[in-house]
Amino acid sequence: MRIGLFSDTYTPDINGVVSSIVTLQHQLEKNGHEVYVITNHKALITTQWEGNVLRLPGLELKWLYGYKLSTPYHFSAKEEIRKLNLDVIHVHTEFGVGIFARLVAKSLDIPVVSTYHTMYEDYTHYVNKFDINEIDKVTKKITSVFSRSISDTCQGVIAPSDKTKETLIKYGVKTPIYVIPTGLDLSEFDPQRADYEKAAQLRLAYGIQPEDKVIAYVGRIAKEKSIDLAIEGFRYVKDPNLKLLIVGGGPQLKELKELAASYNLLDKVKFTDKIPRADISTYYFCADAFVSASLTETQGMTFIEALACGLPVFARPDDVLTDLVIENVSGYLFQEPQEFAAKVEAFYELDELHRQKMKQHAREKALMYDADIFYHKVLSVYYQAIDDYEDCYTVTKIKQMDDCVRIYAENEKEDEPTKILISIEDYFEFKIRIGTRIDRSQMEDFQHKEQVINAYRMCIRKLRSKDRTKKELADILRSQENLNSEDIDQVIGALEVKGYINDYLYMTAKIDKMRSSLQGRSKIIYTLMKKGIPREMIEAALESSDELEEGNAESMAKRLQNSIKDRSLNMKKQMIVSKLISSGYSSSIANEAVGKLNFDNEMDNEQEALLKTIQKAIRTYERKYKGTPLKNKVIRYCINKGFASGDVLAAVNEMEWGENE
Repeated sequence: MRIGLFSDTYTPDINGVVSSIVTLQHQLEKNGHEVYVITNHKALITTQWEGNVLRLPGLELKWLYGYKLSTPYHFSAKEEIRKLNLDVIHVHTEFGVGIFARLVAKSLDIPVVSTYHTMYEDYTHYVNKFDINEIDKVTKKITSVFSRSISDTCQGVIAPSDKTKETLIKYGVKTPIYVIPTGLDLSEFDPQRADYEKAAQLRLAYGIQPEDKVIAYVGRIAKEKSIDLAIEGFRYVKDPNLKLLIVGGGPQLKELKELAASYNLLDKVKFTDKIPRADISTYYFCADAFVSASLTETQGMTFIEALACGLPVFARPDDVLTDLVIENVSGYLFQEPQEFAAKVEAFYELDELHRQKMKQHAREKALMYDADIFYHKVLSVYYQAIDDYEDCYTVTKIKQMDDCVRIYAENEKEDEPTKILISIEDYFEFKIRIGTRIDRSQMEDFQHKEQVINAYRMCIRKLRSKDRTKKELADILRSQENLNSEDIDQVIGALEVKGYINDYLYMTAKIDKMRSSLQGRSKIIYTLMKKGIPREMIEAALESSDELEEGNAESMAKRLQNSIKDRSLNMKKQMIVSKLISSGYSSSIANEAVGKLNFDNEMDNEQEALLKTIQKAIRTYERKYKGTPLKNKVIRYCINKGFASGDVLAAVNEMEWGENE
């Protein structure tokens, strides 16, 4: 396979990204693959080859630990890369060369794999010099959007740890993510192959005597590494023979030297500044243990290098160290400088046998990061990315619609073109044009999004027939297949943003409508709560409506008074109260409304109403009953209608009932 490794940082730089690239390069070449590294160097216009390494012009950013930033495009370099006939491009950085890699891949029709080495949201302090909270929020949001957009241009993303994968998922990355810890050529860090004589000479060069005990930090000297915690911890270390060796260069070197001086620790804390990449392992072997308080690692290559050298590790608790640093086995965990100091002294108080066992356990922890395992896992991602890319769809037709775009895409394995709706936002974000290639995983993502688009359009049709609340629409959406709760929330949210649904406006309109039909407070609350409106919101809208409630109850009571016929006065009152309560009025308001009604006519016509009720009862029962049985049926009927039993008996006894049958 012919592979292009693209990165803004490469040897002679010293950092975790370079270690990962070099390890991968060596393993690929060892297994017969042709590997080309495309990186940059400090030059304004010169592009040059160094063996299989193509170096592009780059501008050195001294304030960012010498990071070299390239322009996103190099016309002559593109032609050089075309001649390489690459099978896959593997991108290791996101800017400069990383952007160039993606442009070249699209132009030359090459699949892309990327490794997300850096948790950029932990580096926003470089642009937020004054630690302003709002700027921090904005830069972290930009980081999230940027990380998602660049990851979704690839066929596969490699995350060095589960922590990194979870972050990418949080950002909304849809591209397949493969967790592959970066491997190491452990032979470089094998204690049995160490040059201890050279290490002893290095110790002396920094004023460290043979009897001194040394804890080393190795890596970039920068704020996000929290080296100041280790330095401050040495304020509490009492043993004069304990030394802290800080190995590396970076933008915070001067500041940390001044910090050590302010604590009068220059005899205990030693700084090396930048060192040659080839000497790194020797610096580890200068020490008895390793320390790093960083919480910004995607994997923590220096932790693994130190463990491979047999150095117990002192670190702050972090997800990337869960299986690496086991308390009092392969190292120690600490939170505060004082705790670090106490555990350092506890480590040196152990007997020699115990310390040797810890060194052995540390070495064993690093073995899982064997470079050969790393190589095979990365290679499998390459093959998967190539398969996915060859399985791509090509856009052949685009049709603009009112609120979305319909695209037609062809795949060699399918007889008919695939047609699919995509959002306007995705159409522009993915820069879809005739001839655009869409890989299968992205097409599957578009197809899922199409279900969301169709659900949204269905809701619009439903709302055209009548207004609905969020809950009502969510219930409809839940009945649809292939929509999860996140999809439903997305549809509802979009409808709210566009103003198609508004529970508050719906509630106020419904309240007005129910009040106009003389419905009471309880009925209004019950009806709206069933539609998903919070009770607190409803009660707040009804808060100052007592007078209106009472007036509506009186109006409804009058309407009921005129509609109820052939009932006794007491029965009519009871029926009005009952109907008012069932319409949502409280019993007190219902009784008060009935108490305000004028029943003078009903009282005057009570006897007439009784006689009418008797005649109605006779017509109902005379076909089946005669004489006394008919009389008894009529009496019970009238009493059930609320007439007093005495009045009923008096009226019935004045009537002729004939003989019994």
